Amino acid sequence: MAFKDILLFLDDSRTNDDRIALALSLARLDNANLTGVAMGSMKPVHAPSDDNVDAIARMSERMAERLTTEFQESCKNSGINTDTMIIYGDTDASAVKLAHYARNYDLTILSQPNPERDNYTPLLVKARQVMLLSGRPVIFVPYIGAKKIPLRHAMIAWDGTPAVSRSVHNAIPLLKRLDQVKILVVASKKQQETKKEVLVDGLAKHLQHHDINAEVVKINPGDNTVTSVIQNQISEKNIDLLVMGGHGTPTLTQKMFGTVTSNLLSSMLVPVMMAD
Repeated sequence: MAFKDILLFLDDSRTNDDRIALALSLARLDNANLTGVAMGSMKPVHAPSDDNVDAIARMSERMAERLTTEFQESCKNSGINTDTMIIYGDTDASAVKLAHYARNYDLTILSQPNPERDNYTPLLVKARQVMLLSGRPVIFVPYIGAKKIPLRHAMIAWDGTPAVSRSVHNAIPLLKRLDQVKILVVASKKQQETKKEVLVDGLAKHLQHHDINAEVVKINPGDNTVTSVIQNQISEKNIDLLVMGGHGTPTLTQKMFGTVTSNLLSSMLVPVMMAD
């Protein structure tokens, strides 16, 4: 198992360089091919809000061309095989195209949408489409940046659900390369009543068969939320990658994220790896 093809989302946010650095560090692990993808419909940060639609469209396409060119230039001396693509079309259509392209990659690296930017909604749409339609794992990089590169310490937020099981098994190629892996179980009464046994010892044994020695950490949250427990553990244990599930039981509208996942993605401290 290895990440041999990685798809990297490029934009004009201040954390684009962090995403490129993370992608290069992951690509070096197994000499993977790295493709940088830009959206021809993504509105630039500096675009005036009162510009007409045609003017913004031209600015967006020029930005996509600039991003892919700069990406190739930044990777020139990396020793990594790189490629680029630009996806054209409106927000919804390009998001679906990105999800379809992602099906042919081992891993996609996306940016956490920043609620303070006016492209928050299209980025959220893109994230939903890639998670729901690609069938492949995704790493979200915080909009505050990812300062700990290369990754060294991972934590699995384990609740025994199929979603987190998929995330963990997709993460195995990366977990094998890290210095430390912890499995966090927030053992609240509600969790025990609704999900019964999470079989965390079985997970630890399974990971050991993959040469991953993971430490199990069980915490009763008391009056704290599951989200706050996870965030506190990230800070206390010097975690630089969180592995978790994409959602619980889907609703009729195919809601992508459960409450805990939504909370963590809106207040992300470190890169988060997920699979739907």
